[in-house]
Amino acid sequence: MKKITNFLLAFTLIATPVVLTSCDDGDDYEYYYNDLVTEAVHAYYHFYPNGTDYYTAYNWFLTNYPNAYAAELDAFMAAVEKGNSSGEQDPLLTQAQFLTGEWEGDMVYEFDDASTGKRVQQKYIANMKFYQYYSSGNALSGNGTEVDTADDGSTQTLDFKWRIDKTGDIYITYTRSGTTFRMDASSKDQGFFLGYDKDKRFDVFYGYALSTNTTDAFYIDLERLGTNNVKVNRIVANKALKTINGTSFGQATINKIDEYKAKAVSSLKAR
Repeated sequence: MKKITNFLLAFTLIATPVVLTSCDDGDDYEYYYNDLVTEAVHAYYHFYPNGTDYYTAYNWFLTNYPNAYAAELDAFMAAVEKGNSSGEQDPLLTQAQFLTGEWEGDMVYEFDDASTGKRVQQKYIANMKFYQYYSSGNALSGNGTEVDTADDGSTQTLDFKWRIDKTGDIYITYTRSGTTFRMDASSKDQGFFLGYDKDKRFDVFYGYALSTNTTDAFYIDLERLGTNNVKVNRIVANKALKTINGTSFGQATINKIDEYKAKAVSSLKAR
């Protein structure tokens, strides 16, 4: 039988056990794709014969096997030797777990008004819920819901997707409009801070987000909420994450929300 070199064929073999035989220089090799993880490992090494770094392997698996279970992801990463052998939790995973939950506070949304050509700033209260994909704590991405409330009581509900890239930047894409925002983890002036505020004694998430596909931008000043809508500190919100104490994410050092709110009007932009 001719040696199978078509990488895409591997992805048709997820559900049914299949035996493939390949002949090369007189030697016979039998590949048994009898489960998703085994099939994924063979497909991965077909595409990356020399392997890759942790995040490339992680994202490759999630891209090609979006319906896989968390246990299958863990088994795949272990099989390609991309697990964390030190026993310490991956910092990006810690960031994703910290971001997960319910946040509420001020948001200022900035955009170009199509009718006037002027830059417009709107302010309102935003409630944002971040969920991780796959019902797992092992995902660097997920979805969420945002409910905006203006001073007059009007509201809008927006669905979004989010992900964290290997630099720690946070990307938020709104489902309806397709507008994507990037929050820069390395910028002090136009970045973000996600962590525990020692003075306030609860978790905060503030910073600047710039759209990658429009001229829109927004600034948030959010605080973590508990199930009873009370501000929640890090110890309570993340009591299962023993490695998270003392950790924060993003390089922003100054919360500029008052500066943005000063020139904004209370209103909601449909998006």
